Amino acid sequence: MFALFRMLGNRKLFILLIVLVLFIALMGVTLGDRVGLTWPEKFVKDTVGFTQRVVNKPASAVSGFFKDISELGDVYAENDRLRIKVAQLERDQVDYHIEKARNESLKKDLDFTKTQQMNSSKHYRFAQVVSVNEDVNNPTVNIDVGAKDGVKAGMAVTSTEGMVGVISTMTDYTSTVQLITSLSQTSPDSYAIAATADTKPGSFGVVESYDKTENRLLMTGIKNDNPKTAIKYGDKIVSSGSGGVFPSGIVLGIVQVVEKSKFGLTWTAKIRPTADFQEWGGLFVVIPGAAPSTETGDGTP
Repeated sequence: MFALFRMLGNRKLFILLIVLVLFIALMGVTLGDRVGLTWPEKFVKDTVGFTQRVVNKPASAVSGFFKDISELGDVYAENDRLRIKVAQLERDQVDYHIEKARNESLKKDLDFTKTQQMNSSKHYRFAQVVSVNEDVNNPTVNIDVGAKDGVKAGMAVTSTEGMVGVISTMTDYTSTVQLITSLSQTSPDSYAIAATADTKPGSFGVVESYDKTENRLLMTGIKNDNPKTAIKYGDKIVSSGSGGVFPSGIVLGIVQVVEKSKFGLTWTAKIRPTADFQEWGGLFVVIPGAAPSTETGDGTP
């Protein structure tokens, strides 16, 4: 008893004892089975949560601010690139109009015939695909434009990527397109396309067959004796306009292989068609000559 009075007389030791008892009691409540939190725990959790919200909101705002600044810099850089491209396109357009005027002047000076003028210019008549005939020997596509729209047999048909085929038959309002994948030197209904590399004006060859095993157009009769006009891997092949059958500049495909022909006098190029023969949508009939001024609804691939 005397020891107890002496301990009560020591105020610091008494307070420490009380705190120890409360701590042990609190641990017992915390570790025991219970459904809810005690009020001290609730107070601590609420205080911590409120503090986190107060701190996190400004931190998130600052983080978002710097992110917006970073994205704004990307937008400015993209705008600069677009302005450069637009300026380049404007310069190219000016050059195009100058060259077009010069060509028209040359045609007049050289007294081009009507046929020659038709083969050196073209316009496009948009057409929707009506149906597809997937016959292996004679693949064709039917489109919704015909004679009433100025379409004639023998006109080229192209997609946005490249040449698809040629108009074989038509009615007033529909036409049948014979695909270039049916080109064959042995077929009486086949046709030949005078072709050249788009960046080598002096180059020349004839596309008149399609290798179904390799899915390649064959361009024959190539003379590669001039290094400046020699057709090589990667060249883009287009119609040359020679022969008066197709206008010039219709894209056919990209050269994959160039090899000596069978007798070694000329070269043969294997060309990967640029047109997609899997997904059919809108096509364009290539009509020789300039578009009539009153005509509407044409598109350009």
